[in-house]
Amino acid sequence: MVSDRARSVDWYTSRLGFEVVQDLGHWVTVGHRGTNGLLHLCQGSEIGEELAPGNQGITFHVRGDFESICADLARRGVRFDAPVTRRPWGRFARIADPDGNLITLNPDE
Repeated sequence: MVSDRARSVDWYTSRLGFEVVQDLGHWVTVGHRGTNGLLHLCQGSEIGEELAPGNQGITFHVRGDFESICADLARRGVRFDAPVTRRPWGRFARIADPDGNLITLNPDE
């Protein structure tokens, strides 16, 4: 659920490098063609649903040099709720989309 579908599509494509996979008008699916893990961006106001920003349970596994990829996202204007953090169980970072939904990034190790 997003508050402004056009703004969210722009953010996911320009900031995270996703592509529009399907546009059905009432929702747009973004991701990478031919891979799993697509996101459906549906504008809540169009279906009478309230948006409740926060941690939506979205996690992306990132392939490649995790720290460099996170630094590149920061240069593109992605807001980090938690920078790259090391814990005994592994590394992660957390970013926020335009509605404040938190997305956890984990290295694909």
